[in-house]
Amino acid sequence: MKTVASVVLVSAVLLLPACAPKVNAPADVQAIKDASLTWDKAWSGSNAEAVVSGFYTADAAKMDPNQPALVGQQAIRAASQKYFDQYTDEGRSILEDVRVSGDLAVAKGIYEGRATPKAGGSSAQVKDKFVTAFQRQADGSWKAFWDIYNSDLPMPGTTADGADEQAVMQVERDLATASVKRDIAVIERSVAKEYTSVADGKADDVMKMMAEFKAGAYQIESYTVSNLKVHVFGDAAIATMTQAVKGTYKGTAFSKDYRITDFFIKRDGRWQVVNEQSTTIKQ
Repeated sequence: MKTVASVVLVSAVLLLPACAPKVNAPADVQAIKDASLTWDKAWSGSNAEAVVSGFYTADAAKMDPNQPALVGQQAIRAASQKYFDQYTDEGRSILEDVRVSGDLAVAKGIYEGRATPKAGGSSAQVKDKFVTAFQRQADGSWKAFWDIYNSDLPMPGTTADGADEQAVMQVERDLATASVKRDIAVIERSVAKEYTSVADGKADDVMKMMAEFKAGAYQIESYTVSNLKVHVFGDAAIATMTQAVKGTYKGTAFSKDYRITDFFIKRDGRWQVVNEQSTTIKQ
């Protein structure tokens, strides 16, 4: 019995290599690359039907950033057509790595292109990284059943290293400190010559306000900035925040909270406030 068992075991071990799935067969790797080229052609041609039928399985999941997954060809087709109705997108996929095991494969790569609004306007760079899982179909072709990507570019309103966002935030903090210390030089350096201000829907007399501040009519005891957020768009920026200000005006005490939106421009390498919109927070 032991001899028979040994023969069976040896036979099973010898058969293992024959049963193991093929790994990274050159023909399969090339087929995945060809599928990627097919997608590029359909996408650059704004052909939603070709994008879906030529690349995705019937139950595929396409996982775009900042939204729920698109599941099934119909959902992917509708989302693709919606995009093509608004943009033309020309680019190419660069596969950095393809790994195949039997009837399953995964590809990793980047997509580089430009998207141009059909309604007019400047084109925008597109640079994504992706991972796509493929399955061999009954006819021998390869189609994607999971497809996920995200952008290499900063989110709209952000910069790659965050330096400008931090610079704008520092201007807001410096203005708060300067208001308490009555540091006129810092205030004038941080405010653009075109500066305007609107409080609760009424335009302020900025020249009068500055004159009264310099003369001491305004005495700021505390100036707190919170919930500060900054979005940068080239040489323009928007800062939103809440402010709590306490002090006196011509001897009369006041204490107010505001919601603020400040608009900035970058001039000669320095960020300056060009307009402020404030709304009093009612208690």
